[in-house]
Amino acid sequence: MPCKPPRVLIVNDDGPPSSLYQDLCKLGWDVRVVLPSSQKSWSGTNYTVHDAQLRYWYYYPMRDNFTGSHPDTLQSWSNTRRPIDESRGEIAEWLLVDGTPSTCTNIGLFTSDELFATTEEPPFTLVISGPNYGRNTGTAFSVSSGTLGGALAGALSDARGIAISYGHFQRSPPTLDGRRDAPPLTAEQNRDLCREASQLTVSILKQLWENWDQDASVQVYSMNVPLCECLLRPTICWTRVWESRHVQQYVLPSKPHTDDSQRVKPLGISPVATDHAEHGAYLDFRPNLARAMQPTDLNRNEDTDIQALSNGHIGISRLSACFAQVDSNGIPPPQVS
Repeated sequence: MPCKPPRVLIVNDDGPPSSLYQDLCKLGWDVRVVLPSSQKSWSGTNYTVHDAQLRYWYYYPMRDNFTGSHPDTLQSWSNTRRPIDESRGEIAEWLLVDGTPSTCTNIGLFTSDELFATTEEPPFTLVISGPNYGRNTGTAFSVSSGTLGGALAGALSDARGIAISYGHFQRSPPTLDGRRDAPPLTAEQNRDLCREASQLTVSILKQLWENWDQDASVQVYSMNVPLCECLLRPTICWTRVWESRHVQQYVLPSKPHTDDSQRVKPLGISPVATDHAEHGAYLDFRPNLARAMQPTDLNRNEDTDIQALSNGHIGISRLSACFAQVDSNGIPPPQVS
């Protein structure tokens, strides 16, 4: 019996879903998009609760303008619903929300039918979170990731979830011939690889969905796709999540930048100039990613998501949306004296 196509909700944490949306629609899947209205990386499974009300907009993306670079992009935003303007190249109606990916997931699953004025729609069966332009390998990144958070929020509401991350390489990207000293990719090469990654991702998503019942204990798949020439002859493997760690993430603004290449400004996040005397003192979010990026010995982390990515392979981890509990092994609980 053929597998019934899913009703799909796409969310993300730091931008629109590039060409993935168009490629999924070509499969004949019913796809809706609900996104944060601004950068929401590092938000984990956080829900936006500090505001009594959440603002939202309707957004009408133009074909092949997913980066928002077209000069008429502002016309794509609307406070109220309006018809899709095909003369401008608009292809869909999306929802933008002043909230985290998990917030977008919940609104998409339970409120979006009302906002789009649709009735008698079947429930969403799959939440796709991403693609995130950056790796989500290891526990440190995965637990912090808004991309994983969006997919996990779906699983916690009885919808299956898939998180998609495109791992890029600032230097020495993996190559088909196994070189470890390849030059960084050009912007044009990255664009071509992102397109290749999108097509591969859609093929993998289709297979994961159609074979999900064979892996019924899985609630979320976390997929890391390397942006390197290895995608031209892709290798796909199951992975376990590398047990990575965080170190210092916040520094005093007065502390000078060092030559430590692992201390970075997170993508899309910029310091906000503030009057310290009036509003108090502040720390800068400038994390040192040394222990979260890659282990010192990859060979000791066989079959992990980080090893797969470092070798230029597409790694998929099978996850369950629950805390891993440790058996007491007969140790008695604390006693009140």
